[in-house]
Amino acid sequence: MNKPIARTSICLLLALCAIPSFSSSSAPDSLLQIMQDELKRANASLAKSEPAPYYLSYAAADSSGTVIVAMNGSLVLSTSVRRREADVMMRVGSAALDNTHSNKNRASGITSGTLPLNNDRDAIARVLWQLTNRGYDQASSAFLTVRTNTAVQSEEEDKSPDFSKESAQEHMGDARAIAPLNQKQWEDRARKISAEFLKYPEVYDSTVYLQVNDDHSYLVTSEGAAVVRPSALSRLVIQGETRADDGMELMRVETFQAPSADELPSDAELLVKADKISEDLKALRAAPAAEPYAGPALLSGRAAAVFFHEVLGHRLEGHRQRDETEGQTFTKKINQLVLPSFLTVVDDPTMKELNGVKLAGSYDFDDAWRPWKTAF
Repeated sequence: MNKPIARTSICLLLALCAIPSFSSSSAPDSLLQIMQDELKRANASLAKSEPAPYYLSYAAADSSGTVIVAMNGSLVLSTSVRRREADVMMRVGSAALDNTHSNKNRASGITSGTLPLNNDRDAIARVLWQLTNRGYDQASSAFLTVRTNTAVQSEEEDKSPDFSKESAQEHMGDARAIAPLNQKQWEDRARKISAEFLKYPEVYDSTVYLQVNDDHSYLVTSEGAAVVRPSALSRLVIQGETRADDGMELMRVETFQAPSADELPSDAELLVKADKISEDLKALRAAPAAEPYAGPALLSGRAAAVFFHEVLGHRLEGHRQRDETEGQTFTKKINQLVLPSFLTVVDDPTMKELNGVKLAGSYDFDDAWRPWKTAF
């Protein structure tokens, strides 16, 4: 990590602070209706084009967030931001071969922009229309390139289609009741926790970073899907930095997540974590540089999870399997075991909690269809 987490986040948030915070005067679901109406109009209009899209979708993220940052016992940022962003996905050709074929063309399938914060039908429809037109120009041009390359290049070994057709789903998620954030209280708490590092002269810099998000995501597709999914997440990061005598920069970070800020650890627990970070940094400064080593290693729980994610998780992602520049370890391993028999991995995105720990995200769908629950 080249830059501290909090500093990078502050730069991004300062750019967003120019966006004022509004509350919508009409029901949130009216945004879904506007998206559905504009999708229907755009789909009918583009059906007359050559080549015509075989798939079109609108996705919108309506996000409200508060960020509080304290450094070395002082408050440096406390702001609330609301924004709406839209993604238009455009696929031209057919599911077997479309404009997103190959890694270099994948970006042609999506265009993004900012939506108005209030539910002004004409204003939102205009933005979606502009993104759709731009997306079609981008996708149709890319599809022409794909067809040309396919005609002149040797036959590809991977004959899997570029897209799959799924049954349309409708899901209107219910938002969980979350207590409003007491911003002043958390400003004081952030200062207090950050000030704990001042007791340790070895810690040159410290940051306490709180981000609280309340989001609604919307999706409508030309296949008939309509999904509204609310989500809330509070994330607290405590970070300390120092430098060894040889100039090596050293950093320790503790991260906590919960659905709401009220469910984050108490001040007493967080102060203990700040002390532990400081003691670890003090020990790291005095520790000798690690010598090169080749051999077995035992990883802690968190480190093992990250290692597993990088080694196995990324190599199971479909788009990476089709990219020749990626490690295609499992490309030809469909319906084959890839782990020893004593290890089982289950991918279940509907899980909300594991061993008493609330997970950072999940999907709410009926038990009737969970095709992704697969053991490797």
